Amino acid sequence: MCIRDRYNYLNQRYGLKNLIIEWATAIINGIKRYSLEDSDVALFGKILRNECDEDFRFVHSEVKSAMVDILRDKLRQRFRSKTEAEIAKMASEVQAKDIEEWQWKEVVNKMYNKEHCAILEQRIRDRIAERNSQVEQREK
Repeated sequence: MCIRDRYNYLNQRYGLKNLIIEWATAIINGIKRYSLEDSDVALFGKILRNECDEDFRFVHSEVKSAMVDILRDKLRQRFRSKTEAEIAKMASEVQAKDIEEWQWKEVVNKMYNKEHCAILEQRIRDRIAERNSQVEQREK
């Protein structure tokens, strides 16, 4: 799904050039605004800009699923007295809010070897700092 395909879709759906431009602008602005907060939005933007293959969304989905499974396992280990429903609720809350450092570190350490963990941990810290800076600028 490249930009041309998206344009063709909007053209077939709305027909009028002004509506197409309005919808395309809204999509682009939405991607710019929410890509820092939502990996699915960021991936959609990359697909539209042909920065990654459309089929990568399947890999992305699998990785996200694996990360949630690991997070649940780590929450179970840390909070042994909690019920499965409580663990599921905690995992959902983590997904809806910011993940704590110990949580993302556990996931990264489980998914990658030590060498890659060190690289990823630094990249995550850099990304967090970048996101925080951009959020602060947006709020001004």
